[in-house]
Amino acid sequence: MQGPQRRKAGIVVAVIGGIALSACGDSTVPGDGVGEAGRVRIEGRGQMVSSPRTLDCFADCTMPLAAGDRLLAIAARDWRFERWDGACAGQATVECVLPAGGSIEVVARFVPAPQDLSGAQWRRGDLHQHSDHSSDGSLGRQLGDDQAPGNMPLADIIAQAEAAGLDFLPITDHRTHDQHYDPQWESSGLLLITGEEANGSPHATVHGAVDMIDQNARIDGEPESRVVQESIWLAHSQGAAWVTAHPDDGSVDEGGVPNARADAVGVDLVEIWNRASYVEGEIDYVENRWNAGFRFGIAGASDNHFKELWPLGGGTGRPTTEVLTPELSDRALIDALRAGRTGVHSGDALSPRLRIDADFDGDGVFEVRAGEEVFVPAGTPGKLRVRIEQGLGNRVLVYAAPGRSAGALAEVIATSVIGFEELVLDIVAGDTPSWYRAEMRSLGLADPSSLLFGTVLGPYDLDNLFQQLLAQVRALSGPIFVSTAPVTPQGQHLPPPDRGTDDGAEYALGAPGEFAGFVDAAHDAASGRLHLVAEVHDAVSTRVHYAARAADGRWRAPLELSASTSARFPRIAVAGDHVVVVWQDERAGQIPRRAAIHARISRDGGAHFGDEIVVRAVDGRAMHPDVALAADGRAHVVWQQIRAGEPFDVWYTILDADGRLADPINLSRDGKEIVAASGLDARSARYPASVRPAIAIGADDVPLIAWQDNRFDIDPLWTGQAGSGEGTDPDDWQIAVYSPGRAIEYLGAADAADRHVDVIVDGLGRAHAVWTSKPLAAAGANLRVLAAVRAAGAASFAAPQAVDEFAASSARAPRLGLAADGAARLAWFDSRSSDWRWRVMSARFEQGAWRDVRLYGGRGVNTWPVPAGAFLAFATTRHAERVQRDRTQQIYVLDVEPSE
Repeated sequence: MQGPQRRKAGIVVAVIGGIALSACGDSTVPGDGVGEAGRVRIEGRGQMVSSPRTLDCFADCTMPLAAGDRLLAIAARDWRFERWDGACAGQATVECVLPAGGSIEVVARFVPAPQDLSGAQWRRGDLHQHSDHSSDGSLGRQLGDDQAPGNMPLADIIAQAEAAGLDFLPITDHRTHDQHYDPQWESSGLLLITGEEANGSPHATVHGAVDMIDQNARIDGEPESRVVQESIWLAHSQGAAWVTAHPDDGSVDEGGVPNARADAVGVDLVEIWNRASYVEGEIDYVENRWNAGFRFGIAGASDNHFKELWPLGGGTGRPTTEVLTPELSDRALIDALRAGRTGVHSGDALSPRLRIDADFDGDGVFEVRAGEEVFVPAGTPGKLRVRIEQGLGNRVLVYAAPGRSAGALAEVIATSVIGFEELVLDIVAGDTPSWYRAEMRSLGLADPSSLLFGTVLGPYDLDNLFQQLLAQVRALSGPIFVSTAPVTPQGQHLPPPDRGTDDGAEYALGAPGEFAGFVDAAHDAASGRLHLVAEVHDAVSTRVHYAARAADGRWRAPLELSASTSARFPRIAVAGDHVVVVWQDERAGQIPRRAAIHARISRDGGAHFGDEIVVRAVDGRAMHPDVALAADGRAHVVWQQIRAGEPFDVWYTILDADGRLADPINLSRDGKEIVAASGLDARSARYPASVRPAIAIGADDVPLIAWQDNRFDIDPLWTGQAGSGEGTDPDDWQIAVYSPGRAIEYLGAADAADRHVDVIVDGLGRAHAVWTSKPLAAAGANLRVLAAVRAAGAASFAAPQAVDEFAASSARAPRLGLAADGAARLAWFDSRSSDWRWRVMSARFEQGAWRDVRLYGGRGVNTWPVPAGAFLAFATTRHAERVQRDRTQQIYVLDVEPSE
């Protein structure tokens, strides 16, 4: 393979947010030129990379540079690029072309651009709510060993949430994502977000994930925190929020002391008030973890399973979690949850509320909000403001670290009937980390429903009966953390230090402090160009970005392809100068959710793209597209689609080189048994789902299409039916494979969940399918990668084989591509590393089997790889400054077939 030659670079020391990092690795320079040692300096917060890529620079560093090289300035979250100085002075864009002559010194200046929350609003929701898609989703099922009919359909829960005036709602059913495939997952009155109550123990609610968060099996000799940590990192690899559910049940021992599971790092929120649990124990747990250096916000949860409690005030939204967001959108909401900008109150219209903020720069503006950290020198004076809304007759208590054990910092009786009052306290930053929070409690039986649900019928403590009966929790603020520098959690079962090495991967997309993920890649052998697309998130938006790497190692500056703030799941196909990108877009609205499929085409190798094309928009959701290019220039596109009263199906169309679309075809509807629910049993409905399609095309221009399908499950989308008890959990998903002129072939097994399929046709005309297979166990079971091949001209696929048997690890997200010589290459991410971090793996199909299995040990949590030519593109957290509260995930590219 022709490409950049390599020489060793020196050690670079960068200081990021007060933390010294060192990096040592390979540099790439074009041809035989070695360039000069250029000095690079960053003022503010950002990243600078060169093209051809050398070392990532975050502060002062040196790197080999030459005239004509390009430097790209990437602003960190809450910063913006202002200007170039030095050799690049006067160049007006974020990309600088280095001039010829003289020594090279470049300065990139970044200035603060914090998120503007002046117009933000508190949005109300419930982060923990169950339907009959859970194995014990309703009262009859819990009392009747899952034999009774269900009475908790999604439509009723959503209607109740709308009537309660909530703004958003996830349905967090136990260890399943299938509730989102139910046609009733639809609302015109509130924002529905994806949710799940994941894991075997401790339970966690995950918000914003794209699929089930399968918890790995425990490894003998490892602490129980390991599988929890892997679950957190798996959720964060998708940009989702991870919430510890009812920590008094699963995260503490019998004496209430946090156990090994509580040492997992990176939790975004903890349920400080779960209505079905002991709130006092949950408060104690939260304070204990904050005192140990863990940093997270708070959540409230109805944990509601029972419609019978709704008339008594025990339903959805009681208690309510409030979230401060600048807009009501999926991304803004998840971003705020991860930031901890939350508060909790009892949930009715007249509930008192608490807000907390702080001012540490003395300008009278309270810019530090609940959930946030502020780093100031010891001795810095500040003001803490507690805002009390409609709190008449309730006690407001303000606590600082170490919390309730030291007594309240301040206590007042609220006097406001409507409107608000404020309590302002003078505080001083100490030389040890601290935190502040506020809570409100009733004087007497102010809330009878609180007394009934969560006290008399829930866990209670006789030693604190007075507090439970006559001093009920009414509202809780999120915390404000104050310290001199970022805090490291303390515990006996923390994740090991990162043992990754410098793998020589090159930066491609994403900014420090932000999320980039779900990359797709395509390599054009004729031009040597590598093309990438990925999601890039900021505080309120998800956008599709494109980047390209030329054969000589030079990169183009990233290009934003989507004209909306809700573009997701991009896929790319390339043939010579013909480039097609498709993605899912919700610019038509998220209330109700109205995803559509969009596309853009380039005819000059990605230098320019034409106008957007709407491939599919329906009165429903068209999602998760994939695309392949035929030799005749036509793009073949597949996606999953749902409408009211219908199941998810896989659809297919052809987009010609001029942007014209063929009539779409439903590939998966034939043979499905569809049954609407009876009024007596919510679980009697049957809407088999066909989802997550993948497509490939070989030299014969015949498409190969596959998807996961649960039509053969005994109760598709459910975990049991009346009279039969629990069913499969997860469903008996199988892999459907289709080509025109052939009957659909189903791969997989009835005793496993076969999901996450990908396909390709290699240079010898062999069709390959790969997928993950999991035993029908809700949690604590590992996934493995299975593969099947169909020889050119063969009638069917050979029996599936495991790609890499390693019992102590779990494998995720297999993707296929063609190596530089036309052989099939497979990539996935895996949990076998000794430092617990997910790492990328690959294999090649050689001599009739998957061989040359490799584990790539680069630094960080490395996930969602895609092979393309000689390269692997993947998401990585390698430049995150902290294990907790740093969302940095970027896209990098690794040359896995370097020239000698």
